[in-house]
Amino acid sequence: MNLHDSSFADPSLPDFQFFSGKHVLLALSGGADSVALLDMLVRARNSGLLTLSAAHYCHGIRGASADLDADFCRRICNAQTVAYYQGQGDVPAQAAIHGEGLETAARRMRYGFLLETKEKIGADVIALAHHRDDQAETVLMHLLRGAGLSGMQGMSRLSGCLARPLLSMSKEEILRYLQSRGLSWREDSTNAVADNPRNILRLQAMPALKAAYPGSVEAICRHAEIVRTENAFWESLIGDFLKKHRRRYSFGDYLALTGTEETAFLRRLMVHMLGSDASWERVDRLVALVKKQRGALDITRSLRAERTAGGLYLLRNCPRNDPSPPLCVPGETPLPGLGKFVARLVPVSPIADDPYRQALSRKALQGAVARTRRAGDRIHPLGMEGSKSLSDYMTDRKLDRPLRDHTPLLAVGNEILWAVGLGISRYAALQKGDIPVELTFVQEEFPC
Repeated sequence: MNLHDSSFADPSLPDFQFFSGKHVLLALSGGADSVALLDMLVRARNSGLLTLSAAHYCHGIRGASADLDADFCRRICNAQTVAYYQGQGDVPAQAAIHGEGLETAARRMRYGFLLETKEKIGADVIALAHHRDDQAETVLMHLLRGAGLSGMQGMSRLSGCLARPLLSMSKEEILRYLQSRGLSWREDSTNAVADNPRNILRLQAMPALKAAYPGSVEAICRHAEIVRTENAFWESLIGDFLKKHRRRYSFGDYLALTGTEETAFLRRLMVHMLGSDASWERVDRLVALVKKQRGALDITRSLRAERTAGGLYLLRNCPRNDPSPPLCVPGETPLPGLGKFVARLVPVSPIADDPYRQALSRKALQGAVARTRRAGDRIHPLGMEGSKSLSDYMTDRKLDRPLRDHTPLLAVGNEILWAVGLGISRYAALQKGDIPVELTFVQEEFPC
C-alpha cells in the first residue's frame, strides 16, 4: 500500500512522518481506537516508513471477555504479520495492595508492561491511540481536580517515548475510518457503565456538553494547545531562574528568594521543585512560607521546607551518615555526600581570600579526621580569645541552620581545626617554623 494513495493522503488522517525510520510499539487493546491505529500503522509500515510491533495487556478484571480481547488482538496481528506481545496481571489484587483505584492500578501496570516490552524488543517509541475526545475528557478531569495550568494542557502528542498520533482525530472520524476500511473491533463492556469519574464524564457530561455547546470538544483541545504553549514559556523562565538561583546538595536544594517574587511565578517554581509531590495545598503552603521571613513546614514524610533570610531550603529526611575518615596528608580524604579534602605539602603562606582553601600547620593536623558536627564541638576562632561552642560560632557567622549539620569539618576530638567556609582555629594556624599543609575542600557536584 502506498502512503500517497488517495485514501491515506486524506488530510483528516494523522501524519506519521515523525515515526520515519523508527520501530514503533503499538499499545493494542482491541478497541476501535487502537484497531484503527493498527491499520494506519500497518499501511505506513508497508510503505517502508517504519517497523511495527504490537503489545496487549490483560488486566485480570473481565474474565472470559478479556481472554476474547487478547485472542482478537493476536489474530489481527498475525493476519498483518505484526509481531505480537502479551502481558497480564492481577489489577484488583495490586490495587488493594497499593491502596489504589482500579483505573490507577491498571494504568500503572499497563504502562510498566509497555515500557518493559519496548526495552526488550528495542522499540524506539510506544504509540497510544488517544484521540481528540479523550483529550477533552482529560482536560476537564484535570480542571475538576484543580490541577492548574500544568494539568490543563492535557496530553502531549509526543511525551518522552510515548506518541499519540490520533490526538487530532475525533472519535466519530475514527469510527468512519473503520467503516471505510471494513474493520471490526472489540467493545469493552466496562466502558458503558457509569461507575467511575471518567465513564460518568464520557457517558453523561460530554454528550450534554456537546449538545449545549456544539464544537466544545474542539474548543477544549484548542485551549489545551494554548496552555501547552504558555507552559513551555513559563518552563523556560523557571529553567533560567534555577540556573542562577538554585544550589543543590546531597541533602536537598536551596533557592535564593527574596519573597517579593510574583505569586504566579512562585507557584510555578514550587510545582517544578515538588514534581510528583506537588498538590494545590502543598504549593499554597510553600508560597506562603516563602513570603515570610522565617519558618518551616513538613511537606511529606521525607521532605521538609525551611525559610531562611536568603531563601528556601527543600530538605530530604535521609538517615544521617557520619563517617570520620582520618585526614590523609598528603592525599585525598572523601566526605561522602559533601565532597573531599585535598591535602598537599607545598610551601604556602596563610590563605585569607578563599573559604574553601586554607594553609594549616601539619603538627596541628596530627590525628585529625574529616566529619560533620557533633554534640560538644568547640572552636578557638583565629583572632579571638577563648573558645566558642561550634553551634554559637555558626550562629555568629550567620550560617543558615539547614547547613550546619552538613558543614565539612576537620577536627581532633571535639576541637574543630577548620570549619569549611567559616574559619579556622588559632591552634591550626601557621606559626613560625611550622610545616605548612595546603588544604582544599572540593565540593561534590550535583546535577542541576
